[in-house]
Amino acid sequence: MEVTKENFEEVLPKVADLIKKADFVAVDAEFTGLSFGDTTRYCELDTAEERYAKVREAAKSFGMIQFGITTFRYIRENSAYRHATFCFYLLGKTGEILYYDNSSLRFLADNGFNFNKLFKSGLSYLSLMEEAETRAKYSVKSLEPLTPSPLKVAEESAKKFLNETEAKMKVFMMDKSQDVLVIPGTTISGFFRKLLYNNIVAKYQNILIRSITTNSERNIEIRKFDSAESRTKFLEDEREQKLDKQIGFTHVIRKILESNKPIVGHNCVLDLLHVIDKMVQPLPEQWEELKTVVKSNIPTVYDTKLIAKDPPFCVDIPNTSLGALHSVLCGKYCPPIFIVEDGCESYSIRESSKAHDAGYDAFMTGVCFVTMVKRLDGIHWKEKSAVKSKHLVLYANRLNNMNSHDIPFLNLVGPDVEVKRSQIFCVECPSTTTPVQIHELFQMIRPVKLVWVNNTFVYVIPLEGIDSRKCKQHLKGIQASCPPLIRVRMYGDTSSSKRKSLSDDAAPHQERGASHAHEYKRLKSVGSDQLSQMTLESPSAEDPPPICDGDNGKKVDTQDSLFDGVFSIPDEW
Repeated sequence: MEVTKENFEEVLPKVADLIKKADFVAVDAEFTGLSFGDTTRYCELDTAEERYAKVREAAKSFGMIQFGITTFRYIRENSAYRHATFCFYLLGKTGEILYYDNSSLRFLADNGFNFNKLFKSGLSYLSLMEEAETRAKYSVKSLEPLTPSPLKVAEESAKKFLNETEAKMKVFMMDKSQDVLVIPGTTISGFFRKLLYNNIVAKYQNILIRSITTNSERNIEIRKFDSAESRTKFLEDEREQKLDKQIGFTHVIRKILESNKPIVGHNCVLDLLHVIDKMVQPLPEQWEELKTVVKSNIPTVYDTKLIAKDPPFCVDIPNTSLGALHSVLCGKYCPPIFIVEDGCESYSIRESSKAHDAGYDAFMTGVCFVTMVKRLDGIHWKEKSAVKSKHLVLYANRLNNMNSHDIPFLNLVGPDVEVKRSQIFCVECPSTTTPVQIHELFQMIRPVKLVWVNNTFVYVIPLEGIDSRKCKQHLKGIQASCPPLIRVRMYGDTSSSKRKSLSDDAAPHQERGASHAHEYKRLKSVGSDQLSQMTLESPSAEDPPPICDGDNGKKVDTQDSLFDGVFSIPDEW
C-alpha cells in the first residue's frame, strides 16, 4: 500500500497494530544519492571509523524519499508467515536542503518512481530529538495573544465598517449554536483588518481573531469560547495537531523502535544511518559514539546480505544483490508459505516487476530472511519464528561492509573486527604511474592485488599468504629498484615516508582526495541486479590490469566516453 499525506492518518493505526503483532519488520529505503567525490569513495582498506565517516556524510547530505516496511508474523498452526507491506513517500522537513544525484533520480524514474506523488503528497518527518526540543519550548504564555489597544477612528468608512462588524458580533455572541464567524477578506483592507484585531478583540472577552485561507481566499475567522481556559485548550490542541503533521512519518519509526521488534534489511548500513540521522538524532561524528546511540535506541538489526555471504548460501549464490538473492532462494530453497494479512496489501513471491520500489524491496528482504533461516534450522524450522533461531546469534547487529578486504561487517554494538595488515605495502607515486609499472615493481611476490586510493597512492596486497616477516625482507629490494619519486613502505610504518600527509595509513585517502567537487555516484537501493562498476578487484600477475576510468581513484585514459554518464549498479547492493 502506498502511503502519502492524504491517507497517512487513516493508515497509521493499522500500521501500528501490525508492528505490535509482528515478529519482525523488514525495511528498505530509496535515496536521492549515495556518495560524492573522492572523500566518500569506498576503499577496500577503510577502517571501521573511516567507513562510518563516509556513510555518515552520505546519510547527512542526501535525502531519503521512500521508505518501505513489511511486517511478518509467524502462524505456527499453518507453518506460514502473514505479512503486510506499506510504502511511504517522504518529502522531509520544510526548508531542509539536501543533495541529489541526477543519474540516481533518472534511474528511479525509469523504474516507475512517481515523483509527482513525492513532491505533491510526500510525508514530512521530524527527529525525536527535534520533537523533544520543540515541546520543551512550549508554554501556555506563548499561546496567549497580546491584549491590543483600540485604535481611534476618524474616517467615515472605517466607522461604518466597525459599526457593521460590531452588529454582527452582537448577533454572533448571542447565538449559542454558532462558535465560528467567518468574514470574507476579499474586500477588507489591511487597515480594516487591524481594526478587527485591535478594536473588536479589546471589546469582547474570550474570542480569537485570525486570518485563515479558505478556497484559496484569505478570510478572517472569529472564534468564541466559554472561558479563557477553553480558548487556551483549543490553542494547545491545535498546536499539537500541527506538530503531529510535522512529525509525520517519524510516528511509524517511533512505533518500530518502541516495539523492540527486530529490524531486517539488505545491505542496510545506509538505511539505518538515514533513519537515525533524520528521525532519531543527528549522527555523531565518532564511530564509537554511534554504537552508544544504537544501543540506546535501535532494536536488534539483521542484514540479509551478510547472512547470504556465508555458507551454505555463498556456494550456490555468487550474486548476493537483493533481486538475485530473492530469485535463487525462491527457486532452490523452498520458502515457507506467505499469506497477506486480512484487509491489507502486500506482494507475492512470484512477482518480479516491482524491484526498486521500497515496499517491494522490503518484502523481498523479509522473504530472503525467512527462507535462509528456514534452511539453517533444517527440519526444526516449523517449531518457532525465524527470529528465534539460534543461528542468528552470529549476525545480530552486524551489518555487511561492502567492498572491504578484511572487515566483512560493521559491529553496531560490540568490538570491531581485528585486522592484521602488516603484510600490506603502501606505494606513493606520481599520477602518471600505471598499474603495470606497480605490478613490475612487485614481481618477486606475485600475485598481488592493487587497491588505488587515488592517482598517487596505492595499496599492494599479496594474495598468497605471505607473512609480514617475508614482506619486510622483500621491502629493501623493492625500495632499491624503485624509480625516482616512487616510495614504498609497509602499512603502519611511517618512518620511510617523508610526506606528512601520509604519515597515518588509516586515512591517506581522506587527506589526498579531499576534493570538494561533488562527483556524484549512484544511488543505494535503486539498483541491485547488475555487476559492480565500483569493485576493487585487481588482475592476476599474468594479465595486465584492466584500464577503467576512475578505478579506485586511479585515473587513466581509455573509453571514457563509453561509461560517461552511465548509472552503474554495483553487485554489492
